Amino acid sequence: MKIKDIAAVIESYAPRESAEEWDNVGLMLGDAERECTGVLTCLDCTLDVAKQAKAAGCNLVVTHHPFIFRPVGRLTADTTKGKTAEFLFSNGIAVYSAHTNLDKAEKGLNRTLAALFGGRNASDAGCGCFADIDGTTAAALAKKVSAALGDPTVKVSSPDARAERIYVVSGAGGGEDELAEALAGADALVTGEVKHHVFTEAAERGFPIVEFSHYYSEIVCCDVLNGMIKSAFCDLKVLSARSECPYKTLEEL
Repeated sequence: MKIKDIAAVIESYAPRESAEEWDNVGLMLGDAERECTGVLTCLDCTLDVAKQAKAAGCNLVVTHHPFIFRPVGRLTADTTKGKTAEFLFSNGIAVYSAHTNLDKAEKGLNRTLAALFGGRNASDAGCGCFADIDGTTAAALAKKVSAALGDPTVKVSSPDARAERIYVVSGAGGGEDELAEALAGADALVTGEVKHHVFTEAAERGFPIVEFSHYYSEIVCCDVLNGMIKSAFCDLKVLSARSECPYKTLEEL
């Protein structure tokens, strides 16, 4: 099968047109008509990931975060992005990215996370999804989120507040719009990269927020993408890139 066939399968689950207007999804680099020798999935396509793809004999890297997000004026070997692009091009490796369209897909990241946190009856709204959970305190919910993701960085506000319905946004969903969505239909917001004034507003209302790490919430993209691709091409080599959170907590040192 060709690289464009892999893209078509992903887009059958996560249509490109469902991505946010500001997003950049689809084939980022390479030749869609080339035969696919294998797929390596990852959160970010770094130079190390590109080298892993070459070593594994995979000529397609499928990322969650767009390899090219904002317009690029130049790609030169003295930048990390340029160095990675040069390596990819010279080794015939293509890059495809599925971002907010994958977040919002029926079998995408938001619903996957909600299920990991014990959520059921998931329904999409905005950039996230609502889900019912067994009644619990925000503190207990935060511990469950931390354990489910293996995330040592989880924070919680209004820890004694109770929740039976959560609003989950993978990655970064800690803005005013996400808080408004959560306030309208949930008892707690579960997301990453929460702005200080959003935490403050929620705390004044006694509304709990559970904040996870962007990395730990979205590294599950590999399992999600692998499942989508393998459902159509069971004999194709599909691997997850090796990676780790780019920072450590003091407790981990």
